[in-house]
Amino acid sequence: MLTNPEGLNDDPDEGFEAFVALQGGALQSSGVPQVYWRSLYHKITNEVYDAGEVFGIIQLQQEEDGENGERKKGNYGVVIGCKVVVTRESGLEVSDPTSIFLVDHAWTYRVEHARQQLEQIPGLLPRMASLMGVDFHGEDPPPDVVELILERMWKYNQTYQLSQGSAEEKVPVWYIMDEFGSQVQHLDHPSCCMAPFFYMQGQLAYTLLWPLQDLQEGDEVTRDYAYGETNPLLRRCRLLPWIHDDLEGVSSAVTEPADSYYEVRTITLDT
Repeated sequence: MLTNPEGLNDDPDEGFEAFVALQGGALQSSGVPQVYWRSLYHKITNEVYDAGEVFGIIQLQQEEDGENGERKKGNYGVVIGCKVVVTRESGLEVSDPTSIFLVDHAWTYRVEHARQQLEQIPGLLPRMASLMGVDFHGEDPPPDVVELILERMWKYNQTYQLSQGSAEEKVPVWYIMDEFGSQVQHLDHPSCCMAPFFYMQGQLAYTLLWPLQDLQEGDEVTRDYAYGETNPLLRRCRLLPWIHDDLEGVSSAVTEPADSYYEVRTITLDT
C-alpha cells in the first residue's frame, strides 16, 4: 500500500494541499466536484479500489423460444450485453464525500502499436477478447481474432492528452478501461460521470467515476459517451460507434471564410 508517494509530505493536510495545488486545475476542468477531492486523494495515495463494494455487472440474456415459438419464462439463452448497477443496499448519495471511485485501465497504447501489442504482450489478447465478447480460446490466436478486436475496440476506446512534456508525449493516448468501466452504458442524461485523470506524482492514469444523482440499489450506472459536446450534429457523429445514424442528408461542403478573415491587422498599443 502506498502511504507516502514521492513528492508528498508526511502531514496528510499538507499532502492534500500539495495534491490540490498540482491537480486542482485538472479536476476542475473535468468537472469533479470539490466535495470528492479529499477522498480522491486518499484513494489514489492508498490505492483504494472500492468500486466492487458498491457496483456490480449483470449480464443481459435473451429468452429462448419454446417448441411452439412461445417464450419460456426463465429460460435464457445467449448473452446480448451487460450493464453496471448499484449493488450496495444503502445505495449511493451525491452528498457523500466518498462517492468517487477509481477505475483502472486495462490497455493503454498508441494506435500505431496496437496490433503489435495484441500479438506480443502475454495475456492481453485473451483479456481484450473476453472484454469485447470475442470468442477466442487457446494459445495461438488466429489472425481474424486480432482483426476483430482491432475493429471492435473503437466501441471501448477512450483517449486523453497530456498538456505537459514533449511534442511526442502530447500525442493523444488511447486506452480501454477495465471490465467494470467498459460495461458502463451510454445515456444522453446519465446517472454518473466518468473522466480520465492523470496522477502526476505517480505517473499513472485512472478514470474517475462519481454520481450525478442519488442512486438506489439496483439502479443502473450510465454515462454520456459524448460528454461535453453540445452541438447536436457533432454529438450524432461522436455517438456513431454505438448508435446507428443516417447522416447522408448532412452536407459535407466546407464554407470558406470571407477574404477579410485573412487580412493582416496591426494593433498599436499606447505606451
